[in-house]
Amino acid sequence: MASARIRSAKEKKDVVEFTAPHEVHQFEQVKYYDEPEWACSMDSVAGHVGCIKCWNPRDEGEDALIVEVKAMYKREELNIKDETVNKPRKHCIFPGRGYFWTCFNSNLVIEPDSDWLGELKDKPIYNSTGMEALPDQDGICYPGHMAADLPDNGATFV
Repeated sequence: MASARIRSAKEKKDVVEFTAPHEVHQFEQVKYYDEPEWACSMDSVAGHVGCIKCWNPRDEGEDALIVEVKAMYKREELNIKDETVNKPRKHCIFPGRGYFWTCFNSNLVIEPDSDWLGELKDKPIYNSTGMEALPDQDGICYPGHMAADLPDNGATFV
């Protein structure tokens, strides 16, 4: 029965198929670093949820852009809004590797697929050689020229 529903959904002209995003969750605040570097457009999810869809317009092999997300569900203590205890999470968005959606009337973010990174993380925790930064160093996103050499996992981004 489920396969019949899937087949009929695929037959509809307005259905867009894509691979699963990395994560969908609620947010309190989203901060895009290096704002002028991002490309964004107003869009919607299924024609109902108002969103901005942002992506890294840089060429493949160039550096990722960072977006920071504050989310209540990540707090160790839900009722304590203390960023020394509950640090916001930063995500690296690489050129050509998907969109970061921020949806207003639902307070949802949709993070792009990160499976293509393998064992690597989509967090700015690396140094310029691609090794994890030491505790006393500021981390950066995995270097873009090295990320460009990672295999394509076939993800389809919308």
